[in-house]
Amino acid sequence: MQKKIFPIILTAALLVSSLVSLFFIHNLQGNAKVINYAGVVRGATQRLIKQELNHSPNDALIGQIEGILEELQTGHGEHGLTRLDSDEFQELIVRMRDDWEQLKEEIYLVRAGGDTDTLFEDSEAFFGLADQTVVTAEMFSEKSVRSAEKSMFILNCAFVLLMILLYIYSANQAKRQKGLQEAEEENRKRKEHLSRMAEGLRGPMNDISELIYISDVENYDLLFLNKTGMETFRVDSLEGKKCYRVLQGKDAPCEFCTTHLLREGENYTWEFTNPLTRRHYILKDRLIEWENRPARMEIAFDTTESEKEKQQLKFTLDAEKMVTNCISALYQQNDIVETTTQVLRLFGSFLSADRTYIIYIRDGLMYNDYEWCADGISPQKDYLQELPLSLIERWITYFNRKECIIIKDLEQIKESEPDEYEVLHGQSISSLVAAPLEEDGKLLGYLGVDNPPPDRIMNIAPLLQTLCYFLLLARRHAESQRQLSHMSYFDTLTSFYNRNRYIEDTNALAHTGKPVGIAYLDVNGLKDINDQYGHEYGDKVLVECARRMKSVFTGADFYRIGGDEFVIICPCMKKDVFHSKLRELKAQFQNDPHYQAAIGSQWTEEVENLSQIIANADAQMYEDKKEFYRTHPVSHRYRHHSDEILHLADPSVLQKEIDQNHFVVYLQPKISSSDRSAVGAEALIRYRSKSDTLVLPGNFLPLLEEAESISLIDFYVFRFVCAKLKGWIDEGRQAFPVSVNFSTASLMQPSFVEQLTAICSSYHISPGYMQIEVTERVHDMEDLDIKHLISKLRQAGFTVAIDDFGTEYANLALLSEVEFDVLKLDKSMIDNISVNPKTKAIVESISEICTKLGIDMVAEGIETEEQFSTLRSCGVGLAQGFLFSRPISTDEYEERYLNTTTDK
Repeated sequence: MQKKIFPIILTAALLVSSLVSLFFIHNLQGNAKVINYAGVVRGATQRLIKQELNHSPNDALIGQIEGILEELQTGHGEHGLTRLDSDEFQELIVRMRDDWEQLKEEIYLVRAGGDTDTLFEDSEAFFGLADQTVVTAEMFSEKSVRSAEKSMFILNCAFVLLMILLYIYSANQAKRQKGLQEAEEENRKRKEHLSRMAEGLRGPMNDISELIYISDVENYDLLFLNKTGMETFRVDSLEGKKCYRVLQGKDAPCEFCTTHLLREGENYTWEFTNPLTRRHYILKDRLIEWENRPARMEIAFDTTESEKEKQQLKFTLDAEKMVTNCISALYQQNDIVETTTQVLRLFGSFLSADRTYIIYIRDGLMYNDYEWCADGISPQKDYLQELPLSLIERWITYFNRKECIIIKDLEQIKESEPDEYEVLHGQSISSLVAAPLEEDGKLLGYLGVDNPPPDRIMNIAPLLQTLCYFLLLARRHAESQRQLSHMSYFDTLTSFYNRNRYIEDTNALAHTGKPVGIAYLDVNGLKDINDQYGHEYGDKVLVECARRMKSVFTGADFYRIGGDEFVIICPCMKKDVFHSKLRELKAQFQNDPHYQAAIGSQWTEEVENLSQIIANADAQMYEDKKEFYRTHPVSHRYRHHSDEILHLADPSVLQKEIDQNHFVVYLQPKISSSDRSAVGAEALIRYRSKSDTLVLPGNFLPLLEEAESISLIDFYVFRFVCAKLKGWIDEGRQAFPVSVNFSTASLMQPSFVEQLTAICSSYHISPGYMQIEVTERVHDMEDLDIKHLISKLRQAGFTVAIDDFGTEYANLALLSEVEFDVLKLDKSMIDNISVNPKTKAIVESISEICTKLGIDMVAEGIETEEQFSTLRSCGVGLAQGFLFSRPISTDEYEERYLNTTTDK
């Protein structure tokens, strides 16, 4: 083809040149003819004028001249003239025709005998115009010749350039053709080489233990499958087989096919679990050419075992996270029932089980107390109540060994354990895992999982055992919380409501406008009973008194608001019924020498001011008590030393006694539980009477409180302690903080904190050495903002201790509402702590709370080593009581505890 193109192009070039030349020649001939005829017009006109001037008319020549002029202008006529494409020429022709018309008129005038001179002159002008026209035509013709020459030159150059380009193109095509031929030859050799390689690879690929297959990337034909693949997928022949049918069991190309992701010369790695082999593979895919066809080769590495290990590790990590979430939920519990159900839901959802549940054993029977079921699973809780323990007799053997019972397939025990099979089969259980709930060697129940996934069933047991441990902890914690909550509203000794509940209930009844009866009871001689027979016997007296109250006022609300004080509130009780029961109650105590009580009462038709009603009942009780002690002088509570202390009710006399040092400050050391070293003391007041006997504060402080002069004693003790601390510091002794008790009257003084600060400043004593003790009961006083007061004290640098915290006045709201530094357990909580597990559990719980809140804990009234050992095991850090020292004089305290001086 390339050899023929050059003659064709040359022939075309000659033909085009010839045609163009003919065109130009024709135009030039036309132009020359126009020039000639323009000259003819001049010559003919000149001859005509001569003839006319000689009076020889020639009309034929006139017509011939007119025809030539018209044909020169229009290009149409018998002479075959072309219209010259020149504006200048055409303008001259138009002028010649106009002048010709004028000449014709003058010719006709001459013929008629007119003047010939005009004709002659005008003819000369016409001849000049004709010459100009001929020159213009000649110039246009020369211009056309030059244009034709240029065009022919350009055309010839174009043909030459075309020939050059064609030559270059032809050379390149020849070179490319040669390259293609060489490439085709190379490709042929390469295909032959690949074919030989493919044949050579078939052997090694068949020997490889990994699966290898090759498929067409366009029609998915299976081109090759190694021996391992043939055996794995049980294939005899590949003819007409598709890769997706043989390898995946599908009827259409796999939606996860990676062909579109492959890049030439690159491997693509991915993972997949084959549905036919149920094995997990790491797959490496690559584009190749196989038997002259584009293909995909895939090598499959079986990683099933390592994948199982990875999944097991993932399961373990996820399980740890799940258990952590369960533990977190248990430790943040507000409601143990709700939280336990939440834990069962988390656990069951994580395992994809049908059901999780907790069975508890009570009185030899099993009760399904907690249950979670997956969507679509019928609950069994209502049917699994009061089941005999014999149903799990086989399980108990495992539980006693602290092992889980695991049933992989229920059908396997159908014959050996028919009763067990029947119960479980009735619940649609096919597999099961259960772990024991055990506390102190006693089986409490078990935690169970129904129908977990078969591949996880053997991994569940450790999780169950872990959850069981924390569920039991949460259960014990909830029980402790329940006991603490019960303590907040119940008196543990009598089971009556305590002062906290009393305050809440009286506030609720304050303005109900309904009838109510109030009985106020105080056990007479309880202090003497405690001193003479011991506190245990005194507690029995209180319990018996409570029983008598409850037996008479059935349906009423009972409150123990103090050590020996009780209030009975009878809402909506008729007056006659109330007084009848009141008489019955008094009769219960009047004739019994062992159980005596002072009783006051008040009944009202409409409650308007409940506090006043209770105060009136209290006043009646107080009168009844005074009458008792007037008739029972043996009692030391009101009559002992009474003649010697009555004068102290006068504030001026009291101040005089203080000034004369008749009041003596004793110190009782506070001991560190860890090493029994003294770390502080409590200041206690004594009165030296005229008979030179020491009167204990319980005998005169009530009198001073009633006389509203007790603040004099409070501030006297505070000043005395400040002076002693100043002296110890100046002497270089190691000074420990000292706590001072303050009465409610002192605490309610507007400038209480400022007074204490001023006293410390006057003695140059840091407030940090002074610990202010306030009784827990002040928290419930309406006229005293104890929270604000304690805050001011602590801001001033004092430490604050809450005193008398115990079963009688326990108020757990203090721990969350009031910021303080020290909590002092009342002696009533210490007396039986070594023999009463409940009391010990309560103290442990309070100790844990104090530790978390940064509160120091002091136990008062320790009398035995057993008590001290138990308290120390509960985490109580400070101790105080007769076991270590009774209250002693300041001199003895200095000698025993302050004999070490500090370095100066």
